[in-house]
Amino acid sequence: MAAKNNLKPKAYAKNNVDKWKHLTGYELTSLNDYTKEQLRGIASKYGITNYTSFNKVSDLIHEIEKNAKYKQAKPTVESYKTIFEIIKEKTGNKAKSFDWYKNTLKSLSGQYREDQGKLLLHEKRDALDDLIYQDQNLLRRRVFVGHMYFFEYRAETQSLPYYDKYPLVYVLSIDNGSFYGANLHYINPKKRVKVVQKLLQGKIDVPKKIIHKYINDRCKSFFLDLAKQEWETSILLPVEDFVLMKGGGKYPYDKELVWEEMEQYYNDRLTGERIVKGKDTKDIRRVK
Repeated sequence: MAAKNNLKPKAYAKNNVDKWKHLTGYELTSLNDYTKEQLRGIASKYGITNYTSFNKVSDLIHEIEKNAKYKQAKPTVESYKTIFEIIKEKTGNKAKSFDWYKNTLKSLSGQYREDQGKLLLHEKRDALDDLIYQDQNLLRRRVFVGHMYFFEYRAETQSLPYYDKYPLVYVLSIDNGSFYGANLHYINPKKRVKVVQKLLQGKIDVPKKIIHKYINDRCKSFFLDLAKQEWETSILLPVEDFVLMKGGGKYPYDKELVWEEMEQYYNDRLTGERIVKGKDTKDIRRVK
């Protein structure tokens, strides 16, 4: 049985070949699972300039298979590791402090940092399909509805009893200069698992009390946009950092107290379908 071909074309491509030139030929089980246009894009990627001269798809596949650059591009057999798995390996099975986890996460996040000009350019090119099927962690200047982010935050209002300096937020809506999202750090890890499992099924089901407004100017870092395969493990990282705001000062606040307080609000919930929105607020897709 042929592998399912759900590959997406590159946004803003100059022509049909350029549309598929980002493919490596290793995304699917076999080259036979690609369309003719996709194979031409792959051929062009590896410097095969006479791809239009092959009338038979089988001949084009043979030409690609014997190409040296194609052979060199074959990925090594190494399983994907989530941020959680990487950090767990770094602990060496030894107990680590909160600051160690926080600093390690920030260090790993920095590995996704790009040149600022490239960051802006890439975000201009983000198509809605790219946002829905994102399969890698990306560092962004802005957030998108339907995605989950790690970032650093500093609240400045005394109207909050406490807040999380390193939130893990699923974004629900965006306003001028701010956005609303569910910070999963406000509930214990077991309850986070249930929320994320629903999200991955295309359903929003979160306690209303964990939904907060975040002011863009108070976000003190880029946003680490987590690939979906990271969601179920990122919720287990012990990086929540609650700060009590009292008398003009800020003091550490026990996460266990936060989780205990949220228990009384847990059943008052926001439910609905999970959607992803593009740069244009009218560009909406329901996720199943």
